[in-house]
Amino acid sequence: MPPLPLARLHHGLSLSLLRGRSPHHPWPPAADAFLRRGLASSSPSSSAAAAAAAAGREKSSRRTMAYLIGVAAAMVGASYAAVPLYRRFCQATGYGGTVQRRESVEDKISRHARDGTTTSREIIVQFNADVADGMPWKFIPTQREVKVKPGESALAFYTAENRSSAPITGVSTYNVAPMKAAIYFNKIQCFCFEEQTLLPGEKIDMPVFFYIDPEFETDPKMEGVNNIVLSYTFFKVNDS
Repeated sequence: MPPLPLARLHHGLSLSLLRGRSPHHPWPPAADAFLRRGLASSSPSSSAAAAAAAAGREKSSRRTMAYLIGVAAAMVGASYAAVPLYRRFCQATGYGGTVQRRESVEDKISRHARDGTTTSREIIVQFNADVADGMPWKFIPTQREVKVKPGESALAFYTAENRSSAPITGVSTYNVAPMKAAIYFNKIQCFCFEEQTLLPGEKIDMPVFFYIDPEFETDPKMEGVNNIVLSYTFFKVNDS
């Protein structure tokens, strides 16, 4: 039989001694106090340790909650702050079909007109609309799709409606898919990156005037690309 730990041995011995006391022969007060102190010190539970552990868990929970709230606030702020940065990036690189500063859409149209460029391939441009979380607008494309040939321009519309009881200002970003076709998708007139304010219940139609570069048809990378999707997402502008 393995030896008992010292604390358990002391606890058992003390209990035995206390139970063995005779009412006719009580222990001396000093001995009785000594045995009771031994019982108290050998108890395996500790209220102070339990309280310290609970306090530590509560402090850790508060730190975790504060961290999560901070991350959520940063994500909301970054979604709107990214709009002007995204606009500058698109203008500098032509990403998403944004007109680059080197050659305007009018210059492209004039150049291809002088060269007598002709195309025969037909492309279907489809339209998509979304609103960010917390944006109380109904935002939809007025038409689902249009058919256009490279070298042609086309006009489409999106409709926005403020369904809240207060004026709301929004700003939109956009993207073109597939991404490799975006360099040939040029917007002549667009409501993207411009703040739009709608009164309660107000509804407006917003035009998108675009042009497909004729070089789309001769680029081997565009082989098999017969559909282009133009998507817009509206974000709510902070009141401040």
